[in-house]
Amino acid sequence: MASDLFKKYVWLADTIRRAGPISFADLRKRWERSSLFDGKPLALRTFHNHREAIDELFGIRIACNERTNCYYIANTDDLQTRNLTNWLLDSFSIGNMLHEAQMLRSRILVETVPSAKVFLTDLLEAMHANRQVEVIYQPFTGEASFGLTLRPLFVKLYDRRWYLYADKPNDAKIKLYALDRMLAVRLTDVRFEFPAGFSPEEYLSGAFGAAVYDDVRPCTIRIRGIGDGVKYLRTLPLHASQREIVATEYYADFELQVAPTYEFYQAVLARYLDVEVLSPLFVRDEIESMIDNLAVHYHQNKRRVIFLNFDGVLNTERHIAARRQAALSLSDEYGYLFDPSSVANLQKIVDATEASIIITSSWRLEGCERMEALWRDRKLPGLLLGITGRHYTGKEPFNIWDDEEPDPGEEDRIVKGVDIDQWLQQHVRIPFRCRYVILDDENDLLPEQQPYFIRIDPQVGITEEDARRAIQILKTKS
Repeated sequence: MASDLFKKYVWLADTIRRAGPISFADLRKRWERSSLFDGKPLALRTFHNHREAIDELFGIRIACNERTNCYYIANTDDLQTRNLTNWLLDSFSIGNMLHEAQMLRSRILVETVPSAKVFLTDLLEAMHANRQVEVIYQPFTGEASFGLTLRPLFVKLYDRRWYLYADKPNDAKIKLYALDRMLAVRLTDVRFEFPAGFSPEEYLSGAFGAAVYDDVRPCTIRIRGIGDGVKYLRTLPLHASQREIVATEYYADFELQVAPTYEFYQAVLARYLDVEVLSPLFVRDEIESMIDNLAVHYHQNKRRVIFLNFDGVLNTERHIAARRQAALSLSDEYGYLFDPSSVANLQKIVDATEASIIITSSWRLEGCERMEALWRDRKLPGLLLGITGRHYTGKEPFNIWDDEEPDPGEEDRIVKGVDIDQWLQQHVRIPFRCRYVILDDENDLLPEQQPYFIRIDPQVGITEEDARRAIQILKTKS
């Protein structure tokens, strides 16, 4: 079969590539141990026929050293620039090894490429025959799918997604189409001429990733690798044009000739701790703007915050008494059950203000994961943003993870106000933009926190009036 013959070509090229100079006798032995061996020894005439086919198909020239009578790849330097050939050989090599060593299958993990499972073969067939295709396309933006007639020019694999580059019969502008957004592909009988002199590699030479934008032209971008970032950039360059221009003990600078597209910014931000854009200034400014927007995105949930105690606020004396009188359980795996009325009024505050929750209760000493589980399992309102630390007045901060905690005296009692103040200092970049309210049954707060404090009656928990006041505090502009 043609497919079996193709596999033999790839096996032969890959074996010689990995083995280096190898004799024909050793090749025959390896062939007989391979998963493709069909019981027929590798004949010398067959081997030479395969050599010619490999040169024609892949551009890989297998030469013989007449002095040693060993075979080797003659154009290894040229081969390094052929991404498709190397990708094909590497993929075959791993697949063949997995086939020969079944026990390794569970120990070699690769990323799946969903878009290769449906239409890639059809598009490759259309490209081979230069046939137009009819595509039903569903973009991420917009709900309605639509039909296209395309002339498929080339495909590229990038970031676990296959892309088709194609133009239309009445429009020679090349556009990009993701295969995983295609709902249907049908080959037509209409042929087209592949553009004379067109090179996909040259077309994408200044692009980063998959997209080419008319309004974003390639430019010289200088980046700096810091610490381990230098090693990452040296071993896995951001772009084929990358070259190192400065190296010091602490950092290295690199230059790239590339279009600063969204994909480029994503790649830089992915290594934001150890890669810095130095120039040009408009690219550096764009990176800074993205970082600022990202910070706003993460800090927007801190614009309104509820510092929340449990005992005497959600866990009320009234509710405990009622359940005890009704002979109902008082607690679950986390502790005392919360008063539904108090929880409902907390929900009103959250709905009206979109405030996030910071736990100040002593329950927090069981840790963040435990509190997250409680919030999830009890279906409590609002986004749980965190817990406060624990401190003693007049002493060094106390580590809540210590096995033993000191017994504080009257003057060294735990002060929630200090914990709240420190949380605000650590987590709110612009303090005056954060509105907060403190719901507690005890006033253990700092003087400046008193205007934001609502004292909750431990008998009944959060009331409708408490909720109204909390909403007013959270919505009042500074």
